[in-house]
This record gives sequence, C-alpha cells and structure tokens, in this order.
Amino acid sequence: MDAAAKSITETTVGAVMTTDPVTLQLNDTLRLADDMMNLVHVRHFPVFDGDKLVGVIDQDDLLHASMASFVRNPKDKVRAALGAVAIKDFMKAAITVAREASIYDAARMMVDRGIECLLVADGDTLVGVVTRSDLLRELAKR
Repeated sequence: MDAAAKSITETTVGAVMTTDPVTLQLNDTLRLADDMMNLVHVRHFPVFDGDKLVGVIDQDDLLHASMASFVRNPKDKVRAALGAVAIKDFMKAAITVAREASIYDAARMMVDRGIECLLVADGDTLVGVVTRSDLLRELAKR
C-alpha cells in the first residue's frame, strides 16, 4: 500500500469533520432551514426531537419540498409554503459514524447509501458532521 492510500485509511473522520454544527428541531419549518442554509452557508443540518438525534435535512430535501409545494399549490409563493411545512416531513433518517472511523470508511458509507453527509456521534451525543466536501477537500491535499 502506498503512503497516500495508507494515509486515507488512517486519517479519521474526527480530523476532518465540522464540529459544533448548527442543528434544527423536528417541528421547525422548512423556511427556517432555508434561512439557516443561506445565513450560515452550510447544506446539511442535523435534526433533533428534543435532545434525541433523529435525522438530517439538506439542500436537496429543500429543493424537493419546494417543488412538491409548488405542484400542490401553484398560486402560493414558495417561501410561504415552506413556512407551513415541518422539517420532519422531508428529513432523512440520521446515519451516524464514529469520529474514530477512517475517512475511507466514511466515504464507502456515503457511496453505498447514496448520501452526502454523515452525522458524527460519540455514543448518543452528536459531535460533528462530515460531508462529501470535507472528504474531497482532504483527498485533494494528497
């Protein structure tokens, strides 16, 4: 195994993840998610039901919700429609990875499941988010 390949299997998710991610609650609206994406310039938000991690909402979910809303109510403005829809109606289930996992294993999980991010957990505690962009940025350094 060459040095670059070995490094990929040894570099951990914890070394490349975003810590302290902005989170949303299950009953928050899609309009709030859209506003937060524009405000903090991130595309993935962990979703909690109280203190329990239950899912993730991302930019693709908002696009899907916007199109569905427009089809159902073509006379409504999209932003108004998003304000009436809860995140829980469009979020994906939480898929977690340990911070000790290699970036290779995280990439495999994302490819195998067709997802763009993993929520990084230490037991039941969210400690970060690792995205496809985080992994690509790390690989580009090699």
